[in-house]
Amino acid sequence: TESAFSLVGSHLNRVTGYEEIETLKRRVRIETTRQIAREAKNAYDQAVIQRSNSQREVNDLLQRKSNWTDNDVSRFTTLVREDHLCEQEEVRAKAAVAAADDAVDREFSQLMRTILARYHEEQVWSDKIRSASTYGSLAALGLNMVIFILAIIVVEPWKRRRLAQTFERKIEEMSAENTAMVEGSMKDLTRHFVEQEKLLSEMIKASSKSSE
Repeated sequence: TESAFSLVGSHLNRVTGYEEIETLKRRVRIETTRQIAREAKNAYDQAVIQRSNSQREVNDLLQRKSNWTDNDVSRFTTLVREDHLCEQEEVRAKAAVAAADDAVDREFSQLMRTILARYHEEQVWSDKIRSASTYGSLAALGLNMVIFILAIIVVEPWKRRRLAQTFERKIEEMSAENTAMVEGSMKDLTRHFVEQEKLLSEMIKASSKSSE
């Protein structure tokens, strides 16, 4: 249940775009951390160059130590003090570079974990959608089979009964029509025979009168 809520929450974050904002924030942070790391590296390089120049000047003075003037003595003292400060600055800059590199690694690892977690959630969500689609397809198939069976058991007998009733009604209508037609024909024949019988009777009467 907790994982389901987490999955639903992650999906809502993705739909609303909040997850994209969080990913963009992490990318901005890693870019900022990388910029800090670059600046720390540049500061360290400058500290190394400055200390190297100071040591080079000290070495030059030491090489001509026997010919030092008062200015050279003062310059040497200043260079020794500056070299100590440069050494401390170099150590601090080196530590800052190491800290910045660690921060970049942490931010990058966190970004990768975020991307992998999102990919995993996408896969889980896709699997659930595929499972739901499969269950939906099976449910639709089952519903179609139920409808098919109901059609065979219920609809087809009803259609056959309707067809038989319609056929019987047509036969009854045709039988009634034929009966009416026969009755009409019989009435016509009866009327014709009656008329023929009258005509024959009249002819017999006329023949009898003429023979008298």
